[in-house]
Amino acid sequence: MIKFKRYYTALRRYKRSKGFGIHSPFAFNFVLKVLRERCSYYAYDDIHASRWQASQLATSKKERRGLISFKYAKMIFRITSYFNPQKILQIGTSHGIVSKTLLSVSSSSSLYTYLSMGNQYCIYVQVTDDEASRIFEYDNIEYAVIDYCNDLAVNEQPFIVINQIDKEAELIVETATKAINAGGVVIICNISRNHIIKDSWKAIKSSMSHGMSFSNDKIGVVVGHKHLPLQHYSLWF
Repeated sequence: MIKFKRYYTALRRYKRSKGFGIHSPFAFNFVLKVLRERCSYYAYDDIHASRWQASQLATSKKERRGLISFKYAKMIFRITSYFNPQKILQIGTSHGIVSKTLLSVSSSSSLYTYLSMGNQYCIYVQVTDDEASRIFEYDNIEYAVIDYCNDLAVNEQPFIVINQIDKEAELIVETATKAINAGGVVIICNISRNHIIKDSWKAIKSSMSHGMSFSNDKIGVVVGHKHLPLQHYSLWF
């Protein structure tokens, strides 16, 4: 049923992704110049190398499971580059590619990472070795959220990337909602792979009073800038 719905709405989502029917200048620019940008960026070679390193370190099909595609890693880099956050909260990890990607934007940025169950930690450590001094690791999500929020400067907009959600769904949704209300940005991955993530994505969107969401049903982005009207875009990217 879900696949049928995606095919049924494919043309409309594709046209919207080309800018047709998007009246907001911010949304138009964000879709065409960030989500669907085709020009090369300086960090792409390093991201590709990190992904290749992770794939080589994975010795089994099970260890390769959850390896983010190069396409989505590049898009996460573009989004991060667009907003250029100095402090980032990452909820859930696997092979370290997303962590490496997030820190590739700025040499002065730092990453607060909740190492959720199921991550390939040995691979993660090797892939992120060059950035280890800028990564604060947590095995307790509450501590990760508290430290991250406490370390944000006054008026600094939160930037959160959610890769995995298990038993902490309620806290994660609450954290994401507060970040959006504060004008922050939230990226949530693996929406189609896990029903908990999918339900959390719906809950995050339904809690919004302002801002814009962009999604292709696999990855979603919420921009909670307070001057933006409440709009949701279903796209093809």
